Amino acid sequence: MESAQTATLFVSIASYRDSECPWTLIDLFAKASHPERITVGVLWQILPEEDDDATFLQVPPERAGQVRGRVIHIADSRGACWARHRIQVEFYQGERYYLQVDSHTRFDPGWDVQLIDMLHACPSPKAVLSTHPNKYIPPDERFARGYPYLRAKKFNRDGILVPQGEYVDLADRPPSPRPSAFVGGGLLFGPGSLVTEVPYDPYLYFQGEEITLSARLWTHGYDLYSPNGVILYHDYTDRTRRRHWDDHKIDWGKLQRHSVARLEHLLEIRASTDPEVLQEIERHGLGTVRTLAEYEAYADVDLRRRRIGTRGSDGRFPPHPPTTGPSVEIRKLFTRIHQENQWGANETRSGSGSLVSATADLRARLQNALNPLGVRTLVDAGCGDLNWMALLSHALDLYLGFDVVPEIIAHNRTLFAARKNHCFNVADICHEVLPRSDALLCRNTLTHLPDELGVQALRHFKRSEARYLIATTFPNATNQTSRLGHWHPVNLTAPPFGLPQPLLLIPDGKSRHQRFLGVWRLAEW
Repeated sequence: MESAQTATLFVSIASYRDSECPWTLIDLFAKASHPERITVGVLWQILPEEDDDATFLQVPPERAGQVRGRVIHIADSRGACWARHRIQVEFYQGERYYLQVDSHTRFDPGWDVQLIDMLHACPSPKAVLSTHPNKYIPPDERFARGYPYLRAKKFNRDGILVPQGEYVDLADRPPSPRPSAFVGGGLLFGPGSLVTEVPYDPYLYFQGEEITLSARLWTHGYDLYSPNGVILYHDYTDRTRRRHWDDHKIDWGKLQRHSVARLEHLLEIRASTDPEVLQEIERHGLGTVRTLAEYEAYADVDLRRRRIGTRGSDGRFPPHPPTTGPSVEIRKLFTRIHQENQWGANETRSGSGSLVSATADLRARLQNALNPLGVRTLVDAGCGDLNWMALLSHALDLYLGFDVVPEIIAHNRTLFAARKNHCFNVADICHEVLPRSDALLCRNTLTHLPDELGVQALRHFKRSEARYLIATTFPNATNQTSRLGHWHPVNLTAPPFGLPQPLLLIPDGKSRHQRFLGVWRLAEW
């Protein structure tokens, strides 16, 4: 694999009457660790009688040979997607990596090496990094608010899903890029193959650019990730920069209507028979590696019904095998909690205890405990969506995640398909024995079970013949049983559980009940 020192990198910049573009080019080359390896493709769209060349078209003189560009009259422009497509067709020449940014962007030092290193850290041979960058205010006031990742925000009035950037504190920066379901147009980085395999659709106008490209890349077999750091900055200010629709008041409405109809056809929302809408639709359509239905399940959206957060509500996931017996009540209850997000955390349906920020200290402490114990295979009993565990599990030889909710397991199988050391299955820990492993982890799960079911789960843990049990315990609590699904602190060394004193107590967050992960040798009880 080529290193950052030798790999070639192509940068796409579509500039529409943007006075920031020259400064973007200056900063791009100045902040790169290896500017000699970079080529930029620029499509300048200007109105010659009004737009001064010195303001809009400047290129750093020492890098002029590394900029491939063309100037066109704004009358010939058909919007942002069209411009990005033209850059790919006219200027990309097989460079190893491809980066797309807007013409109003600033860069952190070493941005080229950072992006390549992050891409290599993704556990997928076809990874793409993308997000909405942090902001800057011209000329160069930067705001590193946090590391951003994209979530489904809303459906606009045309029924188009709009992703939104959310931010995680820089202190909670994960060790590798985070899996994502969406891309952003202002930072798109990946292998050059995406240019030829998933070229930009020139028949889309503006709205819908990000959701269609997300679905197309994913169905073509690309895995999407959010960068785990701040690399670029975008100008979100409402300055005097002209937009395409400002200059095309007569025809932009038609372009947008055709664009919406094309998006609806491509995303199987509403079929079209209009030849103008369907131009080259096969070339710019979905892939065949994965289905659109699988993408919707992964992204947790229903594009046709315009719903966000509907995982499992339309019957696309396989049912849990048992239809009768003691597991059914447990499955139904926790499925409802999951589907309705009853634990109320917007980052994860596994609840606030699974937030990345809430587990920062725990992750370090748990990793420090696993290594001396020789834990290379881990069974996670009640794995949830791995919102925090995914930051540790990649380093194991084998991670086996089990949950009673089928929708969670189906989602995890898709989300972590590129991690060959990860396997997932549906299981009821109260009534099923899990596979043998070095350690069996059960965090924040027994706390939602009545004590009698918790005792049953511990018996099945014992029968798994794992070397260690790592489970949530509250050493100072007095056990008072609760109803299924309701939270209560459990002291695993007190009746009715009666475990011996643990080998180790790992502090787990800040809680008035003093919560720990206890570590026990299963052979000793």
